Formats: sequence, structure tokens, C-alpha cells
Amino acid sequence: MEVQQRGGFWLALIALFLWIPGAAARDVRIEVVAQDNRHIASISARHLAELTTPGLAFTLRGEAADKAGAPRPHLHVLPLHDLARDVPELSVVQLPFFYPNLAAVQRALDGALGKRLKAAATARGWQILAFWDEGMQVMSGNLAYTHTRALQGREFLLLRDDPMAEIELRALDVWSRQARPESLSQLHKECLVGSRSATLQQILAEQLARVHLDLTLTRHRYEGWIVAMRTADWVSLGEEARSALAEQLNGMRAWQRDQAAEVEAAALRELVKAAMTAHPLAPETWQTYRAMQPAWERFLPESLTPDSRLDLVVLAAAAAGVDVGGGRGEALPKPLRQAH
Repeated sequence: MEVQQRGGFWLALIALFLWIPGAAARDVRIEVVAQDNRHIASISARHLAELTTPGLAFTLRGEAADKAGAPRPHLHVLPLHDLARDVPELSVVQLPFFYPNLAAVQRALDGALGKRLKAAATARGWQILAFWDEGMQVMSGNLAYTHTRALQGREFLLLRDDPMAEIELRALDVWSRQARPESLSQLHKECLVGSRSATLQQILAEQLARVHLDLTLTRHRYEGWIVAMRTADWVSLGEEARSALAEQLNGMRAWQRDQAAEVEAAALRELVKAAMTAHPLAPETWQTYRAMQPAWERFLPESLTPDSRLDLVVLAAAAAGVDVGGGRGEALPKPLRQAH
């Protein structure tokens, strides 16, 4: 009888360990491209890692060495711009002077356009699990770019390969130049005469208040992040873990967007405190800048077929409230309809 009781005790103990959440969890490594812990991508990744996700345990890159044994699947948090090199359809989310506000981008990503982009990524070996906000680009320099005359003859620095920005700036009758500064001081030397187009977080991180006097709140181009896994890693998780991870990321969508807005607002306060002057852009001026841009599909990579480029623009426009010219061959910039 005593032997049977001991046997029952050990069976119960084993069952208890199997039941404890995380006891048999699959370890997933979160790879965040952002290096600054204060950046919204890093903040969001830490939040995800702290949540309890059934069947999964997260390790942030840099927190611990890889464990011996089978390779861990990687959950990538990377700039939308970077993944667009593999999935060119993603470029439609970064069209300049296309989305009237951040809410329009979010509507597009939450709807048919988002589904189309996820399908395109899957076809190229990626599983997109979430779109995370950073913010909208603004312009900084030593003038307020609140009218087209102020832009004429100006030079904007590009710190990454960005054909879309080159098209946008050329349409605004300004110069663009790629720069690869190796230090902040070198960047500041470049920016003594050059302007920047970036999010408020980026401008704060680059400490451009040291050399630029003005911020023009154009909010003209979306910057976001992608949470994704390689298809092989995604499949290796198993159905239950995949479902739990997808549910967790869906559940933190509103939190992430609110947090991103707070971080951008804090960055604006810091920049103003550092003696930059913030200039709102009048709606009619935003529309003027918008009307100066070429047909929208011309911004998208030539690796996409003409029909695909136009289809993507039409899908995005449906959510953003943009008139793209009806049945015409090109999606031409048109005035925005009143958003409701």
C-alpha cells in the first residue's frame, strides 16, 4: 500500500511540473534592430517578453547567451523599411504625403491592405505577426518649412538608401544627399547646412537640436516596425504556440500604439525644451506639398508589376480616404475627402 501511495505521489508531482506554465515552454529569442533601450521598438519588445505567453519563453538579444542544444527560433523586430527589401509590397505603407494622419495608416494595416502585405511576406518566406508604430516623419532644419518657398534650394540628408525619399524631395524641388556619418559630431557638421526628414524620436536621438533651430510638423510619412518570423521558425513552434503568440501580439496592439504616441509626444517636448521651435503645418500647405508629388505607384519598386503597384495604392487609398483618380491609368494625387 505504501509503495502504491509513493507511486501516486510521484505521478502527481510529475503532472504538477507538466502543468506549471512555462515548465515546457519553447524558448524564443527576440531580435530587436533598435539599439537604444528608450526607442519604442525596444520598449515594445521588452513588454512582449514580460508577458506570459502559454508555451513560449522569451529571451531578448543581449540578455543571455544562447543555450546549448537545438537552435532557438528568432522573433525579429525590424524596421518596415528594412523588410521592404525582401517584401517590396511593404513600401506602400511609407508613401509620402499620402496618409493624412497616423489613424489612416492604422486603418490600412488593420484591414485589407494589411492582409495583402502579410500574404506577400509569406510568399517570400516571412510570417508577419504584427505592425508596430514609431510615428510620422517631420522636417528639421534652420528654417520653418511651412511654405514651398522655404524649401527651394534646400538639401536634405538621407542616412539610409531611400529611393522613395529621393523621389519625394525631388518633387518638392529640393536636393537630397546620402550621408554615412561615423559619429554624432560628424552628423552635426553635415546638418549645419543640411536638413533632415525623420521621426521625432530619430531627431531626438541624433541630438539635432544642437544644430537645427526649427521643426516643421509635416507628419508626412509613416515609420513603423515589423514583428515577424522566418517561415521555418514559425512552423517549428507548433500550432498551439503559434496561436498563443499571435493572440498575444493582437492583444498588445492598442497598448503599443498608445505607447508609441506617448514616446513621440515626449520626444517633441524634449526637442522644444532644447530650444527648437515646432511649427504646425497648415492643412492647405500639406495639400500643396501632396499635390506636388508624382503618381503614387511611381514610388513603389520596379520589382513589382505595374498592376500590383496600382492595386496596392488603391487598397491603401480605400482606408486613407484618398482619391487616386478613379479608373485612370495612374493613381494621381488628389485632394483628400473629409475623414469621418
